[in-house]
Amino acid sequence: MSARERLVRIASIDGLPIAAALVAAAVFFTAASPFFLTGENIRNLLIQSVFVILLAAGMTYVLIVGGIDLSVGSTTGLSAAMTLMTIMNGAPWPVGILAGIGTGVVVGVINGFFIAILQINAFIVTLATLSIGAGALQVITSGTQLTGVDSETFLALTKGNILGIPTGLVITLVIIALLEWVLLATPYGRSLFAVGTNPQAAFLAGTSIRRANFSVYLLSGVIAGAAGVLLASHLNSVQPGLGQGYELSAIAAAVLGGIALSGGRGSVWRSLIGALFLATLSQGLQLVGVDPLWFNIVTGASIVIAVAFDRATQHFIAGQLRSLARKQSHDISGGGLEAEALRSPAAAAPIEVQPAGAGNHEITSGARNI
Repeated sequence: MSARERLVRIASIDGLPIAAALVAAAVFFTAASPFFLTGENIRNLLIQSVFVILLAAGMTYVLIVGGIDLSVGSTTGLSAAMTLMTIMNGAPWPVGILAGIGTGVVVGVINGFFIAILQINAFIVTLATLSIGAGALQVITSGTQLTGVDSETFLALTKGNILGIPTGLVITLVIIALLEWVLLATPYGRSLFAVGTNPQAAFLAGTSIRRANFSVYLLSGVIAGAAGVLLASHLNSVQPGLGQGYELSAIAAAVLGGIALSGGRGSVWRSLIGALFLATLSQGLQLVGVDPLWFNIVTGASIVIAVAFDRATQHFIAGQLRSLARKQSHDISGGGLEAEALRSPAAAAPIEVQPAGAGNHEITSGARNI
């Protein structure tokens, strides 16, 4: 394997750039602060990143088909409010969980209907549901904070441990593993990549474009509802504006993970790494004394750099592959065939040229068998 081929193979490794950036950030903040690489800080970092990880996973499905969902943040806040209100009104905690996830289902169905069935622009629809969800949260909370759930089982969803690992993180990892398997190992997942890559070709191959689009927005809503349930358990309170900004963090995590905004490329685990990178930046900047207000600036700059780097990497890989293809084509049409002919037994036979009449010649002997 040539050096060029090795370089192309390394550049093509799934998720390598963001994984390298995550390691570099962790090394930098470990050197900059003695408190970064401690058990308590890592635990807090993982717990706080759970919600963005989940939303980024749902966003991955949406982005793969070429869509976008701006409503996941407000859906998360609204689902958290519905969960707490249901339990506070005397319902068992499982009913509260169903209420929270059901809220996400409703939002997902609304988004899917207007985007997939009525063919309205996804940006417009989800921007509208973002506003509606934020307004509904204000109405439900009456502008005040909801708090006071005393169900130990419900609170243990995020405050408990399984083999020393936070329960919320275990739940999140199970969901992530399931979503990754569905995306990469099932016909449904492959159909989503086909829709995002070439909708016309996918349609001609028998894939229902509307069904695929509807399903990803429904799934995104369900995931946002689940994130809202975990957020309610984690905070045990809901205030107006809860969930604002989560949609941007989810999109940022997916983009940093190399998910193509144009659709057709991505994986859930890459979004997970992107979310961990954002959490590492946030936690690290606070530990080194940087004003938290700078985090949004750093996040925005990271997105621009990530998109530019991803685009440059894709152009590099495409260029190198074209160069390798031209080289192989030259070898086949040039010296490659000549070398093969020299190795052929027929090449050892003498070639006799005899007159065949009127200026034409006939090639005889072993050469005819080549």
